[in-house]
Amino acid sequence: MTICLLRHLRSSLRVHLLWLLLIASNAFAQNWESPHYRDHPLVGKIWDTEKNSWITEKQLRVELLEYNYVLLGETHKNIDHHLLQARMVNSLVEAGAKPTVVMEMLAVEAWKDQPTTWTNLETLKEQAKIKNDGWQWDLYAPILQSVVQHRLKLKAGNIESKALHAWSNKAGSYTPEEVFAEYWIAPGDFKQLKRDVIKSHCGHANTAFVQFMARAQLQRDRIMTHALISNKSPVVLIAGAGHVRNNYAIPMQLLNKHQRLSYISVAFTPVHPERLNPEDYLGDVSKVFDVLYFTPSYTNQDPCVQFRKQLQKMRKTNT
Repeated sequence: MTICLLRHLRSSLRVHLLWLLLIASNAFAQNWESPHYRDHPLVGKIWDTEKNSWITEKQLRVELLEYNYVLLGETHKNIDHHLLQARMVNSLVEAGAKPTVVMEMLAVEAWKDQPTTWTNLETLKEQAKIKNDGWQWDLYAPILQSVVQHRLKLKAGNIESKALHAWSNKAGSYTPEEVFAEYWIAPGDFKQLKRDVIKSHCGHANTAFVQFMARAQLQRDRIMTHALISNKSPVVLIAGAGHVRNNYAIPMQLLNKHQRLSYISVAFTPVHPERLNPEDYLGDVSKVFDVLYFTPSYTNQDPCVQFRKQLQKMRKTNT
């Protein structure tokens, strides 16, 4: 059976004024914070890749209740994605669920001595900044507020970068066959992962770097998967969209390694002015996510143009 056919057997079943208004609204009206492409025809629409049709947010909220693992993928710097993630968490609570929240932004090693539940938002934000300072925690305030308000369990999902590098150095080199067996990934999906690593670095990635990054992603996904299955369901994952792809990320490990079928991957997706159809955001994998929720973008800059400028500055500095 393919991931498509197995799509997840269903179980029976600014903390700002804006955020407060959003969660209180029965109509799910959205006042966008991200400034770019708000008038794009896809903004605010939700595409179900299995049904190959549009659904409403109300339908999505009801659907989320049917799964043990709700994977909410984001663009890290897009505040609208975090507002919507919080809204989805709140909707689960309002329907009677008590989800555990697992965050990619929290490293297991740094967060291991922290409380499971929190009663003060500012204290939680401060600790998150101290323990995991590489993230813009003010953007994650809506999610943290949901955790505090509803007394939800908050768990770390990731591995520290220094621990990942130490693991990689110890593990040494590997063959593709070893990766296939260790991570339960199909050869074609591993090739796609490496292509995506190259694309995300705008073509400026040598073979050794691609090999490291591809395996590092699989290892991060393995650790986040373990965090999910180690907690009583339902569990909500807050992570970058690349970690909730059905073909080579956490869903693949849930399905192939752990035989956990009750999950749904939702990608909050910033629109692009030249991409006017939902299929334009799926690439070669029609069901790479289960649901696409389209939003404005926080930037109108081509990331590869910015990347090349950074490379040029680095080269000048080194000459």
